[in-house]
Amino acid sequence: MAEDLLGTHKAYKAHAKEADFFFRSYVGGKLYKQGEYLTRYLGEDLSPGDSYGKRLDATPLDNHVKTTVDIYSSFIFRNLPKRTLGTLVNNASVELFVNDTDQNGQNIDSFMKSLNDMAMVMGNVWLLVDKPNYAVQTQAEAEALGIRAYVCTYTPQNVLDWEYRKSITGKHELVYIKVVESETGTTSSITEWTPNEIVKTIVAKDENSGEMQHVIEQQIYTNPLGRVPFINYAPLPAPTKGIGYSLIGDVAYAQKYIYNLLSELEQNNKISGHPSLVKTPSTRATAGAGAIIEVQEDMDPQLKPYLLQPSGSSIAGILDTINATVQSIHRMTHTSAVQIMRGSPMSGVALQTERQLLNTKLADISHTLQETENAIWDMFFQWQALDKPTEFYIEYADTFDISDAHSDLELYKKAIETVGDTEFVKQMNKQIAELLIDDEETLNTVVASITAEPMQHPTTTAENRSEHISEMIMEGLTDQQILELHPEITQADIDTAKALILEQNQE
Repeated sequence: MAEDLLGTHKAYKAHAKEADFFFRSYVGGKLYKQGEYLTRYLGEDLSPGDSYGKRLDATPLDNHVKTTVDIYSSFIFRNLPKRTLGTLVNNASVELFVNDTDQNGQNIDSFMKSLNDMAMVMGNVWLLVDKPNYAVQTQAEAEALGIRAYVCTYTPQNVLDWEYRKSITGKHELVYIKVVESETGTTSSITEWTPNEIVKTIVAKDENSGEMQHVIEQQIYTNPLGRVPFINYAPLPAPTKGIGYSLIGDVAYAQKYIYNLLSELEQNNKISGHPSLVKTPSTRATAGAGAIIEVQEDMDPQLKPYLLQPSGSSIAGILDTINATVQSIHRMTHTSAVQIMRGSPMSGVALQTERQLLNTKLADISHTLQETENAIWDMFFQWQALDKPTEFYIEYADTFDISDAHSDLELYKKAIETVGDTEFVKQMNKQIAELLIDDEETLNTVVASITAEPMQHPTTTAENRSEHISEMIMEGLTDQQILELHPEITQADIDTAKALILEQNQE
């Protein structure tokens, strides 16, 4: 029986190993060092002391994986999803589910954000929508114990096996899954789901090798849902069902390359300050500043001690390679437009194209998240025996404004200075208000004020000012009306405009 539980999906081993590397690359710190991703030098294991361990401790990690994930997540969840619950808005179980989705205090927005971060890193995450009332006898007993539907996540490392089958409608349906629920030093808890039953097994394992030995306990329950309540969330699905491609895979490998370059840089800096001394065994030398080296008087000149020290060009070459690799990371993730890099700036067209590419990638992730949450709610309604309201709707953002607000503001200012039309100025001021004001009520008040009141014309030159005053005089406005509408205009400006009109009429 224990041997049967050891079986895994054919894609499990490779995917779990890769997901572990991506996860360590995302977390960084001690977990990344434990992965030992520095290339070992030839003969390093034979050197005195733990030379490799010292290099691991001395090498910093420039974590581009976490930066990339944080940038994507900040755009996707800048505006939280909108949920229309319809007639279930005051339902107690629905309210509890929204405020505590995983039974661990995470609300649904926080849960979906964490879920998305892990899926972007590891390729995919499995979701179980469960309500363990199959362990109680009545619904009243379930309510008394606080049993309700909730969601929990399983990483690819914890999902050992799964199977999809094509139904008569052509849809691929999950018909079997095996997950590791928990592990201790001596036991493993494994659960198997099929549409008909749920099998929970506790298996003893060897404390030293970790190998499974024999079944300690096994419980079998009827699956009341009639389906396997797991959802596979993969922002970038693979051809193999149940597998997803990591969105930061290339970044993780580039980060590992930079990690090794930083180790080489640290070694170069160390040997530059403390160069190696080459000498014969009989030569006596002391270390440190002002060291004395004693050699024999009749020593062959070719055997005299000398220093081994790298040239400065090698350090500069390493730094240039690191900078080039960082720029490649920005290009492959389409984040050049939102990350500051030294060097020649990108052109306006290049920045716009980069923003469009990033917007498309983020929109794809957002759409997949929306589909996944809809699937979660469908299973929740089924577990709670609730009818899905016709007006129920979930909406994630599908466009992401990644333009530079400062650049846009400068553009509007230049447009106002260039075009003198009053209506055009009003429209530009509305755009500026929408750019700078977040509160909707305040924005509506400001926009109404801009629309209702006459606009002050931005006259930057005497000629523009005179032409504008002439237009108002020709429209029949009196001197007093012009002065009240435009405090920046003086009586001398009006007199100059009148003289210009008179001169033009005489001509």
